[in-house]
Amino acid sequence: METTVYTPPPSLIPFFTSEKFVSLIVGPVGSGKTSAAILKIAYHAKKMAPCRDGIRRSRCCWVRNTRQQLADTSIKDFLKWYPDGAAGIFEKTNTRFVLKFDDVECEVLFRGLDDANDVRRLLSLQLSFAVFDEFREINRDIFETMQGRLGRYPDKVLVPPRAEWGLDSRGNPIGGCVTDEGKSNAHIWGASNPPDLETFWEEFITNPPENAFVDIQPGGLSPEADWLEYLPENYYDNLAKGKSEDWIDVYIHSKFGKTLSGSPVFRAFSRDVHVSKEPLNYIRSSSFPLIVGMDVGLHPAAVIGQMTPTGRLLVLHSMSESGMGALRFVRERLKPTLSQRFPGQPAIVVLDPAANTRSQTDERTVLEVLKEEGFQVRTAKTNAIQPRIGAVDSFLTRMIEGKGGILFDEANCGGIISALAGKYRYRLKKNGDAEDSPEKNHPWSDLADSLQYLCLHTDTSGVFGGKKQVKIKPVRQAGYRYV
Repeated sequence: METTVYTPPPSLIPFFTSEKFVSLIVGPVGSGKTSAAILKIAYHAKKMAPCRDGIRRSRCCWVRNTRQQLADTSIKDFLKWYPDGAAGIFEKTNTRFVLKFDDVECEVLFRGLDDANDVRRLLSLQLSFAVFDEFREINRDIFETMQGRLGRYPDKVLVPPRAEWGLDSRGNPIGGCVTDEGKSNAHIWGASNPPDLETFWEEFITNPPENAFVDIQPGGLSPEADWLEYLPENYYDNLAKGKSEDWIDVYIHSKFGKTLSGSPVFRAFSRDVHVSKEPLNYIRSSSFPLIVGMDVGLHPAAVIGQMTPTGRLLVLHSMSESGMGALRFVRERLKPTLSQRFPGQPAIVVLDPAANTRSQTDERTVLEVLKEEGFQVRTAKTNAIQPRIGAVDSFLTRMIEGKGGILFDEANCGGIISALAGKYRYRLKKNGDAEDSPEKNHPWSDLADSLQYLCLHTDTSGVFGGKKQVKIKPVRQAGYRYV
């Protein structure tokens, strides 16, 4: 077989080379996700330690939610990269392909698994890897059951333990489904368009466990889209014509789909534009204090930001708690974060104006409590909802030097990013219309409120509830003219 060299676009390389137990890639239609998932089979198969006879054996299960979709899409895509008769033998009756190259022999089983009733079809499988094509359509039970079938082939009879591999955490000799270095070679990965909000897959992508790698590609119309050379000219522009805004968000802009629970408040938010893949560095200077937007109550939240000399707002950290008083939240969450992440940096806390109302218990306002804790404290210009939303939108729709007017640190702002991506929303009425005010759904509304106070304070236009300092000159009569 003639070897074809595959060079994935930069946006796919972290997924393609990921060694995590679970690896997921989410992106727009046509972005090369499926090709990367197909070729990742050969990548991991080649890393498998050889069996006693020198052959690197592995077994992979490719899953789509129906057999028809397997035949119409998955298998056709697979055979484009691994031609029948050249890269191996495809058994149509068994929907099984045996991939062979170099010293590698990888058996690929194609399965259509639709719902929880199909779990029983997995119980006897002994697998090395599994691939979920369009995983957003696959039942959670199937995903979780499949994980228990991985790493079981080859076993320690085929790949016996080696002295140089040592012992595992339980004191057993290492062998079986491992790499040449003796590391586990059990993996499950998947590719998909973005799932809908309020689903298992959206929750998994938003808050992945430690053993999982998740990446969301740029949107098709983003300057960061790096696979366009493989697509027809004006592919996404033509695709967008005549489509609904929700369809375009999912299949072109790589955003989560809508939820029947409501409509996102901040439609201008884009992960491509507003979320920094690299850690954001704050300016270590007293001239640029940290601004902490804070929502107080039974569900306190805080969003920490800083203005740059160019006028961009960096959102560096977000946090929230449930059932915790303001004082405890400040002492146990806010203060430790500020001292550990931003040592010595001055900070100003911006509160809801209602925080200056005295408590019925000890006659102290939250503002006074924070001042006693050593903070500089300000109240926001207003707590009216429309100016607050407008202040955030003002930053979201602003571009500075080719980048967003507001940037979020992906590693430390997961909560507020999820809120902006759709968790902070307008509840839908029975007739399908949205309510006039955003839904109070904790912690997302608390984080969004905190961001709003932060943006109100850092906005200098005076448009969103602020008052410009304009000196009024009196007019007086002097003869036949006014001066």
